Amino acid sequence: MAVFSPSATTFYSNITVYLQCYFLTIAYMLGTGILGLPVTLARAGFTPFLFMMTICLVAQIISIILITDAIQKLVYVQLHAEISLADNDPTNVKESYDGIPLAESSVTDESCFSDGDSAEERSLFSKSSSDDEMPPVNLYLLLNTFLPRALSYAGNIHFIWCLCTAGISYALAGSQAWAEVIHISSLLTVIPFFCWLLNLLAVFGRKLVSPLVSVLTLFKGSLLLVAVIIAFAVSTTIHNKITSNFQYIQDTYLIVTVAIGGAYLTLPFLFTKINYVEHEVRYFRLSVIFGLITVYILEILWCWATLDVVPQIDPCSVSLSQTNNGTYCLPPDYTLQSAAENGEISTIPFTKVINLVYPQYRWIATLISLFIMVSITVSYLYNATVLAHTVEGVIASWWKESWNKSDFMEVKCQNVTSSLANIVFLSVIFIVAMFNPKSFVEVVEKLMSFAANFGLGFFMSIIVWKCTSGKYRDLDVPLPLSKVQIHLQYIVIVFFMTASIYDIVVWISESV
Repeated sequence: MAVFSPSATTFYSNITVYLQCYFLTIAYMLGTGILGLPVTLARAGFTPFLFMMTICLVAQIISIILITDAIQKLVYVQLHAEISLADNDPTNVKESYDGIPLAESSVTDESCFSDGDSAEERSLFSKSSSDDEMPPVNLYLLLNTFLPRALSYAGNIHFIWCLCTAGISYALAGSQAWAEVIHISSLLTVIPFFCWLLNLLAVFGRKLVSPLVSVLTLFKGSLLLVAVIIAFAVSTTIHNKITSNFQYIQDTYLIVTVAIGGAYLTLPFLFTKINYVEHEVRYFRLSVIFGLITVYILEILWCWATLDVVPQIDPCSVSLSQTNNGTYCLPPDYTLQSAAENGEISTIPFTKVINLVYPQYRWIATLISLFIMVSITVSYLYNATVLAHTVEGVIASWWKESWNKSDFMEVKCQNVTSSLANIVFLSVIFIVAMFNPKSFVEVVEKLMSFAANFGLGFFMSIIVWKCTSGKYRDLDVPLPLSKVQIHLQYIVIVFFMTASIYDIVVWISESV
C-alpha cells in the first residue's frame, strides 16, 4: 500500500511508479485486441475499423477520468468517517487493513486550511503514527460504498465474472500461441501448464508480478514494433488488396470495445501504488491514458500490417512482385474469414502466408509468434493478479463484518480463505478453457465484450453518477472533475450500454 507523504514529491522521484502504471495498463489490454481484431475485419476492412476504434478510444479515456474521481471519493469517504454511507453499513469500509478504525485517527478538519491553500495541501490529512497507510482500494469497496446493497452484490458477481471471461480468452489465446511456438498440435496438452504455472504465481508470488509484468511489457512492445515494421516491408512485395465497406462496420463494434477496453477494472489495483495527493493522482491518470493510447496505436499498426499480408475473403486477391502479371491463389484456409470461422488467432493465417509465399522470411513469423506468446502470457498473469486482488478484497471485507478482529490467527485464516477462493475462481477459468479450446473468437466477441461493456455502461456509470451528484459531488478530493468532465459521463453510458444491447441482439439473432 502507498504511504501518505507530507512532502511535495516531484514527478521524477515517482517516475518508476507512473511507468509501472503505464506498462501494467498496456500489459492488460495488449493481447486480446492484437489477436482478435484482424480476423474480424474480413468484411469491414480497415477504414470502418479505424473509425470505430477512435470513437471507442474517446469513450474509454472519459471513463478512466470519471472512475479515477470515484476512487478518490472512495478514499475520502474512508478517511472521513463522519461521512455516512448511503444505502450501506458505514462500518464496512471504515477500517484499514491493520484493523485500526479510521474514525479514531486524528483527521484534520478542513476548516484549518485557508482558502489560499493548494488542493494538494488540503488533500493531506494528519493521521496518527499507528495508521499511516492509504485505506484499502478495490472493486468490492467501490461497489459497496456507492451502490445499494443488492446492486453491490450483483456488481461484484458481474466483475468477477468479467475477469473470469477475460481469463478464459487469455487462456485460449495463450495456449494457441505457445502450441504454435513449441509445435504441439494438441491444445489440451498446453492449457494445464499455461494456466497453472501463471495461476500459482498470481496467487502466491504477488510481489514479483508488477515488476516482472512491467519488464516483459517493455520487451513485448519493442518486439511488436520490430515485427510490424518488418511486416510492412514484406507487404510491399505481397500486394494484397484491402477493401473497406461501412455496411459491415458492426463486425468491428464489439471486438473493438474489448481491444482497448477493460482498463477500468485495473484502476483500483493500480491506485494503491500512489499517494493521495493532487500531482500523483494527475500523473497516475495520465499514465493510464497514455498506456491506452499506446495500445490503440499498436493495434492499428498490427491490423494494417495483417490486412496488407493476409487476404480478407478471396484467397486469390494476392499479387506477388515476382510473378508476371498478376494474381496468386493461396489455399482457401489462408484468409481472415477462414481464421474467424475456425476460431484462430490472427498470427496463424499471417504465419501461414509468410511461410508459404516467402519461406526465406520465416524468422519474421517466428518473431511475431514469440511476441504473441509473451504478450498473452503477461496479459493472463496480470488479469489473474487483478482477479485475485478483487477476490481478496471481498474476503477481507466479509471477514471484518463477521469477526471484526485482527489477531494473528484470524489474519492467517483470512489469508488461507482468500488463497482458496482464488484457486476456485482460477480453476473455473482452467476448466472452461479445457472443455472448449477452440472458441477464442466467440469468447472474446460474446462473453468478454458483454461483460466489460455492461460493467462499464451500467454498474460503473451508476457509481460515477452517484459520485457526481448529491453529497458526493463536492467532496474535497485532490483532483476534482470539471463541469465539462462531469457531463461527459452520458457519452460513456450511451456508448457502452448500446454495445451491451447490440451484443444481446446479435446473440439472440445467431441463436434463432
